[in-house]
Amino acid sequence: MNYHCPLCETLGVVPDEARGHEVLCLKCRRSFFIPDRSIEERMRLGILFAARRNDGDVIRDFANQQADLDLQSPKDGHTPLHIASLHGKLHALKELLAGGAKLDIRASRTEQTPLIYAAREGHAEAVQMLIARGANVNARDPDGCGALHWAARKGYLDVAKALVKGGADIQLNNVNGLRPIQFAVAYHKPELRDYLVAAERAAGFMKRQISKNDKNETMNRVLFGLGSKKKNG
Repeated sequence: MNYHCPLCETLGVVPDEARGHEVLCLKCRRSFFIPDRSIEERMRLGILFAARRNDGDVIRDFANQQADLDLQSPKDGHTPLHIASLHGKLHALKELLAGGAKLDIRASRTEQTPLIYAAREGHAEAVQMLIARGANVNARDPDGCGALHWAARKGYLDVAKALVKGGADIQLNNVNGLRPIQFAVAYHKPELRDYLVAAERAAGFMKRQISKNDKNETMNRVLFGLGSKKKNG
Protein backbone atom coordinates (compact mmCIF):
# COMPACT_ATOMS: atom_id res chain seq x y z
CA MET A 1 0.00 0.00 0.00
CA ASN A 2 1.20 3.52 -0.80
CA TYR A 3 1.76 6.06 1.97
CA HIS A 4 3.12 9.58 2.02
CA CYS A 5 5.83 10.41 4.50
CA PRO A 6 4.16 13.16 6.59
CA LEU A 7 7.45 15.04 6.97
CA CYS A 8 8.92 15.10 3.47
CA GLU A 9 5.80 14.08 1.47
CA THR A 10 7.62 11.31 -0.40
CA LEU A 11 5.28 8.64 -1.72
CA GLY A 12 6.44 5.13 -0.97
CA VAL A 13 5.17 1.57 -1.03
CA VAL A 14 4.82 -0.09 2.37
CA PRO A 15 3.98 -3.79 2.84
CA ASP A 16 0.66 -4.57 4.51
CA GLU A 17 2.35 -6.25 7.46
CA ALA A 18 3.79 -2.85 8.42
CA ARG A 19 0.35 -1.57 9.44
CA GLY A 20 0.27 -0.62 13.08
CA HIS A 21 4.01 0.08 13.13
CA GLU A 22 6.49 2.82 12.40
CA VAL A 23 8.36 2.64 9.11
CA LEU A 24 11.39 4.53 7.88
CA CYS A 25 11.15 6.96 4.99
CA LEU A 26 13.97 6.03 2.63
CA LYS A 27 14.37 9.63 1.47
CA CYS A 28 14.47 11.69 4.68
CA ARG A 29 15.42 8.77 6.98
CA ARG A 30 12.71 9.68 9.46
CA SER A 31 10.03 7.37 10.78
CA PHE A 32 6.26 7.67 10.61
CA PHE A 33 3.34 5.59 11.81
CA ILE A 34 1.24 3.40 9.51
CA PRO A 35 -2.32 3.18 10.89
CA ASP A 36 -3.76 -0.21 11.71
CA ARG A 37 -7.33 0.86 12.49
CA SER A 38 -9.72 3.78 12.06
CA ILE A 39 -8.80 7.16 13.45
CA GLU A 40 -11.77 6.97 15.84
CA GLU A 41 -10.42 3.73 17.30
CA ARG A 42 -6.94 5.18 17.54
CA MET A 43 -8.26 8.29 19.30
CA ARG A 44 -9.88 6.09 21.93
CA LEU A 45 -6.40 4.87 22.84
CA GLY A 46 -5.57 8.43 23.82
CA ILE A 47 -3.19 11.23 22.99
CA LEU A 48 -0.34 9.91 25.13
CA PHE A 49 -0.46 6.65 23.20
CA ALA A 50 -0.58 8.57 19.91
CA ALA A 51 2.57 10.49 20.85
CA ARG A 52 4.39 7.25 21.67
CA ARG A 53 3.37 5.69 18.36
CA ASN A 54 4.24 8.81 16.35
CA ASP A 55 0.62 8.96 15.18
CA GLY A 56 0.43 12.57 14.02
CA ASP A 57 -2.97 12.16 12.34
CA VAL A 58 -4.60 11.35 15.67
CA ILE A 59 -2.85 14.26 17.39
CA ARG A 60 -4.07 16.60 14.66
CA ASP A 61 -7.65 15.41 15.20
CA PHE A 62 -7.32 15.90 18.96
CA ALA A 63 -6.07 19.44 18.31
CA ASN A 64 -8.93 20.18 15.89
CA GLN A 65 -11.39 19.10 18.59
CA GLN A 66 -9.61 21.37 21.09
CA ALA A 67 -8.72 18.43 23.30
CA ASP A 68 -6.10 18.84 26.03
CA LEU A 69 -2.74 18.45 24.30
CA ASP A 70 -0.98 18.92 27.64
CA LEU A 71 -2.54 15.97 29.42
CA GLN A 72 -0.03 14.60 31.94
CA SER A 73 0.45 10.95 32.72
CA PRO A 74 -0.42 10.26 36.38
CA LYS A 75 2.60 7.99 36.65
CA ASP A 76 5.41 10.39 35.72
CA GLY A 77 3.81 13.65 34.66
CA HIS A 78 4.79 13.22 31.03
CA THR A 79 2.83 15.24 28.51
CA PRO A 80 2.54 14.11 24.88
CA LEU A 81 5.28 16.62 24.09
CA HIS A 82 7.59 14.99 26.66
CA ILE A 83 6.96 11.59 25.09
CA ALA A 84 7.50 12.78 21.51
CA SER A 85 10.68 14.63 22.52
CA LEU A 86 12.07 11.76 24.57
CA HIS A 87 11.64 9.22 21.77
CA GLY A 88 12.32 11.51 18.81
CA LYS A 89 8.83 11.09 17.34
CA LEU A 90 9.04 13.94 14.85
CA HIS A 91 5.63 13.59 13.18
CA ALA A 92 3.91 13.61 16.57
CA LEU A 93 6.12 16.48 17.72
CA LYS A 94 5.30 18.51 14.62
CA GLU A 95 1.55 18.15 15.16
CA LEU A 96 1.77 18.86 18.89
CA LEU A 97 3.70 22.07 18.25
CA ALA A 98 1.29 23.08 15.49
CA GLY A 99 -1.60 22.46 17.89
CA GLY A 100 -0.11 24.75 20.53
CA ALA A 101 1.17 22.25 23.09
CA LYS A 102 2.92 24.00 25.99
CA LEU A 103 6.68 23.91 25.66
CA ASP A 104 8.03 24.17 29.17
CA ILE A 105 5.84 21.95 31.35
CA ARG A 106 7.98 19.90 33.73
CA ALA A 107 7.47 16.18 34.23
CA SER A 108 6.55 15.47 37.84
CA ARG A 109 9.12 12.72 38.31
CA THR A 110 12.19 14.28 36.66
CA GLU A 111 11.17 17.98 36.68
CA GLN A 112 12.64 18.20 33.18
CA THR A 113 11.19 19.94 30.13
CA PRO A 114 10.62 18.40 26.70
CA LEU A 115 13.71 20.22 25.38
CA ILE A 116 15.93 18.68 28.04
CA TYR A 117 14.48 15.26 27.15
CA ALA A 118 15.23 15.76 23.45
CA ALA A 119 18.77 16.96 24.21
CA ARG A 120 19.65 14.18 26.63
CA GLU A 121 18.55 11.53 24.11
CA GLY A 122 20.40 13.10 21.19
CA HIS A 123 17.42 14.10 19.02
CA ALA A 124 18.92 17.13 17.29
CA GLU A 125 16.02 17.72 14.92
CA ALA A 126 13.53 17.61 17.80
CA VAL A 127 15.73 20.12 19.65
CA GLN A 128 15.65 22.43 16.63
CA MET A 129 11.87 22.16 16.32
CA LEU A 130 11.34 22.97 20.01
CA ILE A 131 13.73 25.92 19.94
CA ALA A 132 12.07 27.30 16.80
CA ARG A 133 8.77 27.32 18.68
CA GLY A 134 10.27 29.21 21.61
CA ALA A 135 11.28 26.57 24.16
CA ASN A 136 13.44 27.90 26.99
CA VAL A 137 16.98 26.80 26.05
CA ASN A 138 18.29 27.55 29.55
CA ALA A 139 15.67 25.69 31.60
CA ARG A 140 17.36 23.65 34.35
CA ASP A 141 16.58 20.35 36.02
CA PRO A 142 16.75 19.88 39.82
CA ASP A 143 20.54 19.51 39.60
CA GLY A 144 20.80 22.84 37.82
CA CYS A 145 21.71 21.19 34.52
CA GLY A 146 20.38 22.65 31.29
CA ALA A 147 19.94 20.93 27.95
CA LEU A 148 23.51 21.89 26.99
CA HIS A 149 24.89 20.11 30.08
CA TRP A 150 23.13 16.94 28.93
CA ALA A 151 24.38 17.26 25.36
CA ALA A 152 27.93 17.75 26.67
CA ARG A 153 27.65 14.79 29.01
CA LYS A 154 26.43 12.48 26.26
CA GLY A 155 28.67 13.87 23.53
CA TYR A 156 25.87 14.92 21.18
CA LEU A 157 27.65 17.49 19.02
CA ASP A 158 24.71 18.24 16.68
CA VAL A 159 22.47 18.84 19.69
CA ALA A 160 25.04 21.14 21.30
CA LYS A 161 25.38 23.14 18.08
CA ALA A 162 21.60 23.54 17.82
CA LEU A 163 21.39 24.69 21.44
CA VAL A 164 24.24 27.21 21.16
CA LYS A 165 22.79 28.56 17.92
CA GLY A 166 19.44 28.84 19.69
CA GLY A 167 20.93 30.97 22.46
CA ALA A 168 21.87 28.46 25.16
CA ASP A 169 24.17 29.93 27.81
CA ILE A 170 27.54 28.17 27.49
CA GLN A 171 28.51 29.59 30.90
CA LEU A 172 25.46 28.15 32.70
CA ASN A 173 26.44 26.60 36.04
CA ASN A 174 24.68 23.67 37.66
CA VAL A 175 24.22 23.40 41.43
CA ASN A 176 27.86 22.30 41.78
CA GLY A 177 29.12 25.24 39.74
CA LEU A 178 29.96 23.13 36.68
CA ARG A 179 29.57 24.45 33.14
CA PRO A 180 28.74 22.29 30.09
CA ILE A 181 32.39 22.33 28.98
CA GLN A 182 33.39 20.78 32.30
CA PHE A 183 30.85 18.01 31.70
CA ALA A 184 32.40 17.34 28.29
CA VAL A 185 35.83 17.05 29.92
CA ALA A 186 34.63 14.91 32.84
CA TYR A 187 32.75 12.47 30.58
CA HIS A 188 35.59 12.24 28.02
CA LYS A 189 33.81 13.84 25.06
CA PRO A 190 36.74 15.52 23.26
CA GLU A 191 34.82 16.62 20.17
CA LEU A 192 32.19 18.29 22.33
CA ARG A 193 34.89 19.80 24.53
CA ASP A 194 36.69 21.32 21.54
CA TYR A 195 33.46 22.75 20.17
CA LEU A 196 32.56 24.39 23.48
CA VAL A 197 36.09 25.76 23.89
CA ALA A 198 35.75 27.41 20.47
CA ALA A 199 32.26 28.66 21.31
CA GLU A 200 33.45 30.18 24.60
CA ARG A 201 36.37 31.87 22.85
CA ALA A 202 34.09 33.26 20.15
CA ALA A 203 31.65 34.56 22.78
CA GLY A 204 34.52 36.17 24.70
CA PHE A 205 35.85 37.79 21.52
CA MET A 206 32.45 39.24 20.64
CA LYS A 207 32.02 40.57 24.17
CA ARG A 208 35.42 42.27 24.00
CA GLN A 209 34.62 43.75 20.59
CA ILE A 210 31.33 45.17 21.81
CA SER A 211 33.05 46.63 24.86
CA LYS A 212 35.83 48.06 22.66
CA ASN A 213 33.32 49.62 20.27
CA ASP A 214 31.41 51.16 23.17
CA LYS A 215 34.63 52.69 24.51
CA ASN A 216 35.61 53.99 21.07
CA GLU A 217 32.18 55.51 20.57
CA THR A 218 32.36 57.25 23.94
CA MET A 219 35.86 58.60 23.16
CA ASN A 220 34.72 59.87 19.75
CA ARG A 221 31.83 61.71 21.32
CA VAL A 222 34.10 63.29 23.93
CA LEU A 223 36.89 64.30 21.53
CA PHE A 224 35.15 64.93 18.25
CA GLY A 225 31.40 65.00 18.87
CA LEU A 226 31.05 61.87 16.76
CA GLY A 227 29.06 58.72 17.33
CA SER A 228 25.42 57.85 17.73
CA LYS A 229 23.12 60.48 19.18
CA LYS A 230 19.63 60.10 20.50
CA LYS A 231 17.16 61.99 18.37
CA ASN A 232 14.62 64.15 20.06
CA GLY A 233 11.13 63.04 19.21
